[in-house]
Amino acid sequence: MLLLHLAIAYLCGTVLADVLTPPAPLLWAAVGVGVLLALVLRRSAPGRTVALCLLCLAGALIRSQAAQIPAVERSIQQLVGYPEVQILGEVAREPRRTEEGQQILLATESARVGDERRAITGLLLVQLPPYPIYRYGERLLLAGAVQEPRESSRPGEFDYRAYLNRKGIFVMMREPAVRPQPGGGGNAVFAAIYQARDYCRQVLLRLLPEPQASLAVGILLGLQSSIPDEVYAAFSTTGTSHILVVSGWNFTIVAAVLAGLATRLKLGKGAAFWGSLAVMWLYAFFVGASGAVLRAALMASLMVLARTSERRSEPWTLLAAACWAMCVIDPNTLWDLGFQLSALATASLFAFAQPTERLVARLLPTHWPLMGSLAEALTATLAAQILALPIILYNFGNMSLIAPLANVVLVPVVPYAMLTGTITLVLGLIWQPAGEIAALSAWLPLNWLAEGALILARAPYAAVQIPPFPLWMLLAYYAATVAVIVLKQRADAAHEEEAATPS
Repeated sequence: MLLLHLAIAYLCGTVLADVLTPPAPLLWAAVGVGVLLALVLRRSAPGRTVALCLLCLAGALIRSQAAQIPAVERSIQQLVGYPEVQILGEVAREPRRTEEGQQILLATESARVGDERRAITGLLLVQLPPYPIYRYGERLLLAGAVQEPRESSRPGEFDYRAYLNRKGIFVMMREPAVRPQPGGGGNAVFAAIYQARDYCRQVLLRLLPEPQASLAVGILLGLQSSIPDEVYAAFSTTGTSHILVVSGWNFTIVAAVLAGLATRLKLGKGAAFWGSLAVMWLYAFFVGASGAVLRAALMASLMVLARTSERRSEPWTLLAAACWAMCVIDPNTLWDLGFQLSALATASLFAFAQPTERLVARLLPTHWPLMGSLAEALTATLAAQILALPIILYNFGNMSLIAPLANVVLVPVVPYAMLTGTITLVLGLIWQPAGEIAALSAWLPLNWLAEGALILARAPYAAVQIPPFPLWMLLAYYAATVAVIVLKQRADAAHEEEAATPS
């Protein structure tokens, strides 16, 4: 419970750092007060907890300020306003394919403005046509105008500039002239991982027809760029977009498979633990290491640690520890929408899965054949929506009315799509004819997902657009929900204590 309180205090400090900019002396004074209180109140558990929470809150403020990127004389932001500049740099991450083309992130090295060449630093987001395809580690010379990203034109609208600024990106270029340069290469490990993932993508695209191949690529490799627009829109309309991304479910399956494999091979606890961690984190970086993926990998790693040490893995503590660790590494992670949705959906399952399961059991005959798995899918869908849906509505205003039915129809098929897709990929990597045979079994579940989403998305009023609502209403909803969760947990604890007391 102490870890949960400390994590909440740290997350609150991260939020405060985005609203306030307290001076450094005040922050260090707060740290000193926290240390002093911890020493004075060390024999009092409540007092010690308050002091440690104050330390965590002050630490979050200090960490958030340290993570800010100051504008210096060599910053690339200084080039905004020039009609044309030449910028030399290296592709810092794997390029992202979009509907319009591709986006690359350039770690800049130098720039030429007129006849003057100067050293510069900073990240540059570049929007380019789909071809030619650029690679991680390539050195490029760009010629064009540097501009700031657009900001929101009205309150409540998505602020693209603020979104990029939280990622350390302050400027961009749109379709500049590009000339590849010698040298570069990037980090050898990341280059090898990205190259291997691209090769796996090509294997799946060769073995399966469309759109089944692109679905397999999205589910297994975390790449959604090749999914046809109509199919992607259908998953979005039906509230099943989570199927197309690598999430905690993938890591739960990976952890379970690794645990079973370790048992069969009769590996020791140490070997099984480190082997599981290595495989899971390699998979996390293999599929892109987004905020949601890192959170899922952290959660799975903590669960493996709890199982290895034979300690009870309390889910709230694991979730809090994972979120805390990610915000320590990068405070801006807290503002990533994918991370928010993933964490809120997980917390919602922890809090509301059991009451939702009881409600579904009253409405559906769960003892009928196949009804159990359908009830499980419906329970997970409804429970996750309680905390995740409000932030979806606040950001997008799109409510999927058909989501419960779509999740019941599609989600139970996902494990079979993952299993048959993995077998197809592995056999295709070893020997293509064997992969082509295995692809016959993968086609059916993948086709069920694609056609099912398309059919359900055509239903009348499958999704409706709701008017925007203010931020205070969103915060009030979450405050009321947290109050309900806390009161329910206290009531359950009191009931258990009363039942355990001998009469």
